[in-house]
Amino acid sequence: MHILQTEYYKMNAQKALKAVLLLAAAATALVSTASVALDVTATVVASRGVVNARADGDERLLGQGDSVFVSDQVVTGDRSFAVLQFVDGAKVTVRPNSVIVIEEYVYNGGDQDAATLSLVEGGLRVITGAMAKTHPDNYKVRTPVALMGVRGTEFAVMLCGDQVCDDEENPIPIAQTP
Repeated sequence: MHILQTEYYKMNAQKALKAVLLLAAAATALVSTASVALDVTATVVASRGVVNARADGDERLLGQGDSVFVSDQVVTGDRSFAVLQFVDGAKVTVRPNSVIVIEEYVYNGGDQDAATLSLVEGGLRVITGAMAKTHPDNYKVRTPVALMGVRGTEFAVMLCGDQVCDDEENPIPIAQTP
């Protein structure tokens, strides 16, 4: 009887070890998948007032040091702003009463680098980083009325209703393409 008990315990120990190894492998795969899906695109380096990020039906309050990700919609309230520093060194100031969406932001220092920011309402100011300097054709700002490629190192975009306007809210004519 003693031999049967020993064999029984060995079999259970082997099964338990296999289960632990299988769980460890699954947990490692889950963690690495989550880290790929949540690559930090930008960090809030300054903010004032109410600044939120919306993504996938969730909303979170943003403050200095918080992370921003691709697909986040950054929303500023009255008398509020946020300065986002992106992974390539670009800084984007989201003005009061504004909404921007980070549609795409891939920076690895190579030819596949690309960024598309969408200004839904309000305004933003950009000081470009390494990506716009090395691959300016890959850095774009989309608005409801225009898609802008970036040429230069600093620019601002404001929306006034359905028009792009300057800092004093004077409409700027946009060249129409056929």
